[in-house]
Amino acid sequence: MRLSIIILTSVVVLSLLGCTQNRTAPPNILLILTDDQGYGDLGFHGNKILETPYLDQLFSESTSLPKFYVSPVCAPTRASLLTGRYYQRSGVHGVTRGRERMHIDEETLGDILKKEGYQTGIFGKWHNGSNFPYHPLARGFENFTGFTTGHYPNYFDTTIEKNGKTFSTKGYLPDVLTDEALHFIKQSKEKKQPFFCYVAFQTPHTPLHVPDAYFYKYKDKELDDFTAAIYGMCENIDSNIGRLVNQLYQLEIDKETIVVYLSDNGPLTLRFNDGLKGRKGSVDEGGVRVPFSIRWPSKIPAGKILNGAWAHIDVLPTLMDLIQAKSKPKNPLDGISFAPQLIDNAHLPKRTLFENWGGRMRVLKDSLLLTHQGLYNLNNDRGQQIDLQDSLRTEKKNLKAAFDNWEKQLPETPTILPFQLGLAAAPVVKLEASQAQLYPPYAFRQDRRHTGIAYHSLHGWAHDWIDFWTQKEAYASWDITVEKPTTYEVFFEYGLDHQNQQVKLVLKAQENQLNIVDLPVFEPIALPDLDRVPREQEAPAMKFKNYKVGELSFVKGSYPLELFTKKMGKEKSIELKSIRLVPVD
Repeated sequence: MRLSIIILTSVVVLSLLGCTQNRTAPPNILLILTDDQGYGDLGFHGNKILETPYLDQLFSESTSLPKFYVSPVCAPTRASLLTGRYYQRSGVHGVTRGRERMHIDEETLGDILKKEGYQTGIFGKWHNGSNFPYHPLARGFENFTGFTTGHYPNYFDTTIEKNGKTFSTKGYLPDVLTDEALHFIKQSKEKKQPFFCYVAFQTPHTPLHVPDAYFYKYKDKELDDFTAAIYGMCENIDSNIGRLVNQLYQLEIDKETIVVYLSDNGPLTLRFNDGLKGRKGSVDEGGVRVPFSIRWPSKIPAGKILNGAWAHIDVLPTLMDLIQAKSKPKNPLDGISFAPQLIDNAHLPKRTLFENWGGRMRVLKDSLLLTHQGLYNLNNDRGQQIDLQDSLRTEKKNLKAAFDNWEKQLPETPTILPFQLGLAAAPVVKLEASQAQLYPPYAFRQDRRHTGIAYHSLHGWAHDWIDFWTQKEAYASWDITVEKPTTYEVFFEYGLDHQNQQVKLVLKAQENQLNIVDLPVFEPIALPDLDRVPREQEAPAMKFKNYKVGELSFVKGSYPLELFTKKMGKEKSIELKSIRLVPVD
């Protein structure tokens, strides 16, 4: 059985290899990132129920890093992975309502490799900004098939994006993404150009959509529906890894390709995780320690274990070393290259890794881990059961001082980066309701329906919509920056039932406004429910009406675009999914 792995082709840094010959053609890079796959979600890490033969083979043919760390949730990890910097420097500070957007002055791995002559493509989940200039096609990637939000509502026969246009898919989404990546790899080989293929699977993230064969295989092992669906998605990932690796062999580029495999954070639920404490969203080991392997058959040893603590911020500098990049990163990096340890068995560096998520502190130095809950020695307590802060007071004080000093070096309180209008590269702008700021303000992730406006599914994750709009004082706002004066056609994606059809709204952009009346009635249509377990936090998949409500002129500048209800219906205002702005010719 052959495994599909991320391999860099070509020669590594001359000093690392002790070579004197000229630099040869650079290796390809296949970077595979999964979503919410825990450290224990593969057989190689001791899971006796989940079957992942291709991944197990990939890890056996790679050097694996058993103490590899990411951030507790999706968007921060992706920002750090792509920039080699702590996500706090990038402007990312959350996963929704604009907090996932990455500053445009951040240089990504795509930017760097494009300058190095690589074909660059991403296939799957982006989650660092949906609109230009935050979109992947503006961040060094020449090819993009997937979606830009934090999750997707449907994994079967769905509609995603392909290079800026809608793309209707057939079949299971991870399989489709793999098909697209395989096509990209083959085309790059035909063009005789090195490729950077970033495959960012959206599984095993919820919703729990998985083909029957995978699901019932694990149901037959007497697992609950939730875990059976998760394990089924993990085995599907494994199958697609096999397809990717096998193509490298078929194209005879396996020895010229670096394959990197990792996950973006720990598991959503408490399940087998090799004894690690915590889960996604936690700064404990189970929330941030993930599977990681790197394979390059011609250069990197197979079956090797690289000890020491490493992190997402180290991937970019390591790849730059391995391909002997000519260009230097534009911004100072937080990560360090582990290429010397991979190739030359260099001594492990002394370092400290930091994390702060939602006020929850994490400092790791050697084997000592300090969190907001206690101090632990991971050498003999990987499950964080024995709190040592009373017996190691000096060590705790030193670690806390190091954390405080690190925080002082980070930017001030981050702001939400605005939507940008008037860009020639992206004239049409879509403002998702889930990206709006709702007023009056209210505590995040709390039930705010009593405030007069809320999200349908409480949390306002991606693909949610504005609902429970019962008070005229309540309104929605999107921060925008308009590069040049532009008049737009305005389209609403909305729902409105008969008893509320008298509703009147106004959309305000500085002194200009658009009055919206006489909206056609349209009750949202529920799409087929394919969930193995009912979703708890995410909005259901629905079809809304798309309707032109008028035209609105925008002056140059930065300001909020605000939507108010002037007249309520009998019970409430509209349900709003999005606003789409199309420039008037």
